[in-house]
Amino acid sequence: MKKCIVQYWIQADQYSEPDYNALLKKSEEFDADEFADRSARSFETYANKYNHDFVRVTEKKLNYKHPTFERFDLWLDDSWWEKYDEIMYVDSDVFAMPDAPDIFAEYPDQNTLKVCEHPGFQKAESEAQIKHIYHGILKECLLEQVKRCGFQAGVFIVTKKARDIMKRYIAKYKELNDHDGHILLWSTIKSGVPITRMTRLFNYKNAHFGGKPPVHFFHAAGHKKSTQYHSINSFLDKNKV
Repeated sequence: MKKCIVQYWIQADQYSEPDYNALLKKSEEFDADEFADRSARSFETYANKYNHDFVRVTEKKLNYKHPTFERFDLWLDDSWWEKYDEIMYVDSDVFAMPDAPDIFAEYPDQNTLKVCEHPGFQKAESEAQIKHIYHGILKECLLEQVKRCGFQAGVFIVTKKARDIMKRYIAKYKELNDHDGHILLWSTIKSGVPITRMTRLFNYKNAHFGGKPPVHFFHAAGHKKSTQYHSINSFLDKNKV
């Protein structure tokens, strides 16, 4: 069966809580559509290079709060898994570098949820760091579980086996009534799904700053991307993305 790379790009004003987060909103200084289109082109090129499918979802389906929740459909709709045995989700502010290796070939295990290393969880020690990662429904889990399993949800791979293990937990997303990232991590911990840790190079934040290593996927994460728009585009131009 084939592998698939999935992105979502649906305008937040179609949802009940359009200000749920402020990521990738268009302004006079920042063309969010152009930014997201550039991300999509990079992953379409990447998918074609390694003979994987690329799907960009532009119509709402779950229609809950905000478009960030739409990705839960990857667990809830069986039709995805009639065609694919692995699906990689990527945010629309992530960019595939031209020389990036095939992530599916790098991590071939068919039994795990695959997430990237994230020192913000794994190395959290101070009171402020702990407070940042440990609240909401995650308080139902042990702190050590949250630190060990935690990941940044801009890039991850769901295998069919992992999906089957996690599905009934993800299905509780409305009653859990928390941040979508918390729900995803809570479901990971509570389901006991096995985890594969992938290198940070497949989900590297702010690689346009000096001193960063060559990365596979550049994640322009955070609310400051609009103020760093020009430096990010210069970085992408330089890397021929």
